[in-house]
Amino acid sequence: MSKSSRAKSSPGLPISLEWDTITAEIGFHQAMKILNRESLVATVDSFNAAILFDRPWQQEAEGLVAWVSTRLGQRGAYAGSFAMTDADWNRDFLLFTGEKITTRAARSHIIAEETTRMLNVIKITTGLDSDARTVSEERLAAQIFDKTEITAMTTGIYCCGKCSVSLWRCVSEGGFAKYSSTLCRGAASLAAHRDGTGGWNRFPFYYTLLFLAQADPKLFRQEIKYCAERMQRAKRLLPGKPDTVSQRRLHVINSLSC
Repeated sequence: MSKSSRAKSSPGLPISLEWDTITAEIGFHQAMKILNRESLVATVDSFNAAILFDRPWQQEAEGLVAWVSTRLGQRGAYAGSFAMTDADWNRDFLLFTGEKITTRAARSHIIAEETTRMLNVIKITTGLDSDARTVSEERLAAQIFDKTEITAMTTGIYCCGKCSVSLWRCVSEGGFAKYSSTLCRGAASLAAHRDGTGGWNRFPFYYTLLFLAQADPKLFRQEIKYCAERMQRAKRLLPGKPDTVSQRRLHVINSLSC
């Protein structure tokens, strides 16, 4: 699809789901571009959808790395990492699994982690790399791990539950190699925050499941067992919901139920 033929933005639709919704309505996910130069959030969201649903994306790897690298250190960037565009700031911010993020700090941090994670996946899969990815990790690490008042080094938790899961997702794809033990500490902290109903206090249920679906099962096997009954209940309800978020959630649950 050429730039001139891109659909116009819909005022009422969160930008993180807009591009995926447009492709679903048109019915040709396979042919749609992942890169959206007007939105870092939509670009990362489309990339995550391609990974989850096993759609082709490698043909766009070079363009993704090049454009995303230009977002490093731009206005609004968390710790000098990758910044959302003006269009992103003017929309609601939803996690890939649909949970809404309202604070400016969480929005800017989570997109920085998710973007860095995307570049790590591209590097691992295609060999393409960017100095911007390295700089982003260095800047984020200085903020997250190098300050004595922050507990990420001891608990694996940084800021809130949503931010912590975004950090874990990045570490699981090779990010912050010096701090890979964050996942072991995070596993213990996640278990300590069980709410007794199959979920966790502080940690968003479906975004946490998204992480568990790609995490080392040896570290998080007990948490997957713990939430199994709740996942089965959701699995009975979600198939009747055709919206994008519900289909993503169902696919994540199915991948954990295999």
